[in-house]
Amino acid sequence: MSLLSSIEKAIVKQRRKRVSNQMYERYNGTVQYGAFKGLKLDGRSNVSRGPLGLKIFGLYEPSVLHEITKRPVFGDLVNIGAADGYFSLGLLKAGIAKRSICFEMTEEGRAAIKRNAEMNGLTDRVVILGQANQDIAEQLAAVNFESENSLVLCDIEGAEFSLFTPNFLNTLKDSTIIIEIHDKVHGMDPINRANLIDLHTPNFDVKLIIAEPADWSGIADLEQLTDNDRALVTSEGRKAIGEWLLATPKHLKSEPN
Repeated sequence: MSLLSSIEKAIVKQRRKRVSNQMYERYNGTVQYGAFKGLKLDGRSNVSRGPLGLKIFGLYEPSVLHEITKRPVFGDLVNIGAADGYFSLGLLKAGIAKRSICFEMTEEGRAAIKRNAEMNGLTDRVVILGQANQDIAEQLAAVNFESENSLVLCDIEGAEFSLFTPNFLNTLKDSTIIIEIHDKVHGMDPINRANLIDLHTPNFDVKLIIAEPADWSGIADLEQLTDNDRALVTSEGRKAIGEWLLATPKHLKSEPN
């Protein structure tokens, strides 16, 4: 990459963060639209501030949220790579899950989830654990996880290919599973994706979720921005298009698309 390209990239990144922060500060970190409306975020975590605007307007990862909200209410939510707790706490706030079990490897991230849970009065419904590893089935058993009618969300930057083993999937045999797939982002061998799908296919119906553009129509704050700033604040800043593996237990009645 040339020096000029590097400078341009840095400037665009900073502008996106600045406009996103303005939206966040305008509403004091409170989500204004969508299923998570009313959720409060303190904005200090281990993740980029770039997507804060999307979160405030309820437009973050809309394809994933659509798949979740069209299904019945879940018991446990297991969020592997919980970051700032946006999904972990948002699904509780919306009444879509009853308890959140959060796996987050960084101390900064765990502290952010704790603060955000306290801000939203959800502390008693949240379990915060460290990094998910090969003992994850035992970790879940220790907090009385029940697979039936539960949801698993995973975003761990490529480690998904080693975490999901036959033993772990047996623990999740009655759960709906959504895994963000990072093979293309990190230039990994395509065999990783094929193997992950093969592990699920005996007991789960599998399909791929592809990221869709955020629908910002009707949101005055975004309509009033310039085209360039609107494009930046509604961007998730990904290096490659977002993709998720959705696995639904075959014995469960499938919901219509």
